[in-house]
Amino acid sequence: MRKPLIYVVTIIAAMAIAASCGQDSTTIDEDNEPYVEEDNELYVEAGDFDVYFKLLEPFSETYMLFGGDPVTHKGAFNNFWLAGISMEDARPIYAKYPDFYRCASPGAARAKKALKTMNIITADSYVLAALNEAVAELNNRIGRGGDRVAVRLEGVTLEMTAAIVRQAGEDIMDQLPKQARSNYFLVESVEMVEAQAELEG
Repeated sequence: MRKPLIYVVTIIAAMAIAASCGQDSTTIDEDNEPYVEEDNELYVEAGDFDVYFKLLEPFSETYMLFGGDPVTHKGAFNNFWLAGISMEDARPIYAKYPDFYRCASPGAARAKKALKTMNIITADSYVLAALNEAVAELNNRIGRGGDRVAVRLEGVTLEMTAAIVRQAGEDIMDQLPKQARSNYFLVESVEMVEAQAELEG
């Protein structure tokens, strides 16, 4: 029998740019129940919604962080959002604009286009705590003008298959805006790494 998973919300990339230019992230709640998957499907009880995801292919990728926050809203579909640029995309920008991550850099426009916002469902409280630690370190370094932070994420990509209004029994997934039904990831492992070393690697 399926049981409630966790909570979530969707975020747009502009919020990540704002975060990288000075906004602080909020405090995270590390209380997080294990996820439940059944028949290659993930279920989230989100307020008045029952949301279903299909598990797709595994992924392993390193991202240079630009922002992130826990999501605590009762009706959210994920419990964390993260914004970053994959190292595959970041390295060529860095080669031409070494300061591309700074708001005043001429490379900032290219960085914004490459920025990816991820709606994350964490596998457990350890993953949630690791994401919180990485974002806190990012904000601390931004405040000091220090080097950037990157994270190596491993997990499974997700595809939303239904968003059902529980009381009405109606699937409204197709009525949701694109950003509310895409870019979902089940993250099972997080490792914080030095962005500068990854950029030069």
